[in-house]
Amino acid sequence: MSLSKDLTDQFKERMQQNHDDMDINFSIMVLGTNFWPLNAPNNDFIIPPEILPTYDRFSKYYQTKHSGRKLTWPWNYLKNKLWMNYLNQKYILMTSSYQMAVLLQYNNHNTLSLEELQTATVISKDILVQVLSLLVKAKILVNEETDQYDLNPNFKSEKIRVNLNQPIKTEVKAESSEVLKTVDEDRKYVTQATIVRIMKARKTMKNQPLIQEVISQISQRFAPKIPDIKKVCLGD
Repeated sequence: MSLSKDLTDQFKERMQQNHDDMDINFSIMVLGTNFWPLNAPNNDFIIPPEILPTYDRFSKYYQTKHSGRKLTWPWNYLKNKLWMNYLNQKYILMTSSYQMAVLLQYNNHNTLSLEELQTATVISKDILVQVLSLLVKAKILVNEETDQYDLNPNFKSEKIRVNLNQPIKTEVKAESSEVLKTVDEDRKYVTQATIVRIMKARKTMKNQPLIQEVISQISQRFAPKIPDIKKVCLGD
């Protein structure tokens, strides 16, 4: 985490040195896929032009610092703050990237159809419908006609900071499945490596003492299941 903070600070300093002002407040956490099983979404996503310059600048900067590494942006995990300025009362909206992409379309329009929003963002229809439903429920948008979404001119909230960032059902299901799969694979490799290390030291060992030794060595990392250890031992 501290490395990511340093990277963000260094990037901002470089932008200042180059007099390349960023018109948005930007911070980032660069996480290694070996330790953080977060997968980028499979669906397409058009980066809004409002954040595209910052995206391009940081991507290029990162390559100068870490040549050869691939930087993947998991848009479904990113969080954003949007300032709502069209009302007398100013609000700060805490949004997901998909919500941000939708709401930024209303900088130039008061009314947009589902088809127009899908064309502008390329968010898959099933996810876009859920995003819009959340925005309608929060009364940011008004949906009085089928597949027509209007910016609410009478929006009010008791809170200045409005949290709209809620998980999308289809995303949660897919992400949970992928994360569990990755965790299971990682644990299998750890178990295999532990068994190899023990057998190199002991040469021969019966199953039950071996299982107990494996549990003893890896229990600080996770709680191993005996059937899983047996599968690895048997090569299943």
